[in-house]
Amino acid sequence: MNPQVMLGAVAADWPRLSLLMAPAALDTLGERLERLRAEGGAGAPGGGAVEEAARAVLDALPDEEASRLRHGAADAGRFTGAGAATVSGYGVQDLCMLVLDGNPMVGPVLGPVRDRLLAAPALPVEGPADSRLIVLTGVDGARRAPAFQYEAGSMPWPVVLEVNDLLGARTDPWGAADWWLSANAWTGTTPAGLLGRARDPELLGAARALGEW
Repeated sequence: MNPQVMLGAVAADWPRLSLLMAPAALDTLGERLERLRAEGGAGAPGGGAVEEAARAVLDALPDEEASRLRHGAADAGRFTGAGAATVSGYGVQDLCMLVLDGNPMVGPVLGPVRDRLLAAPALPVEGPADSRLIVLTGVDGARRAPAFQYEAGSMPWPVVLEVNDLLGARTDPWGAADWWLSANAWTGTTPAGLLGRARDPELLGAARALGEW
């Protein structure tokens, strides 16, 4: 069995499988994934941290679910080769983000959006941050705040704080970041590109219109 493939399968089915695990088992899995991340990610298929994380999952699940995962990983290895590390576009790093960071931006659909947003200039965030600011978590677990939010240094644009509040950035930072950094029909450009150009009323209007949609 390829443990990388198995962990990718767990990530792909995480909303369901997580409900079958006891809190203590989830804590154990988190500890194993922390070690895996600290060692540089997925590692080799036979790497100790990967195998320990896979074992934590199997021990935490009902027997029938554990058996299904074992057989699925074995079948995937036969059809895609021993070096396969993903299932339906989900891999070990996706499971790390789900379990360790509560980051929903994983898999073949949301992963590219995550990478695009994380590619924008950003400032590192350590410790508590203003809840009105967008803070994103990367694949490595590091937290960062998109730099467009700041007028100078660490001083946020006042309108950014207002708009982020309207967008619900506290509970959906990725959706808020995507709004700021994507072309907008209302503003005619990316909203972030209007900061500092005396266009604050348009930004607020666009954000309010989104909330009323």
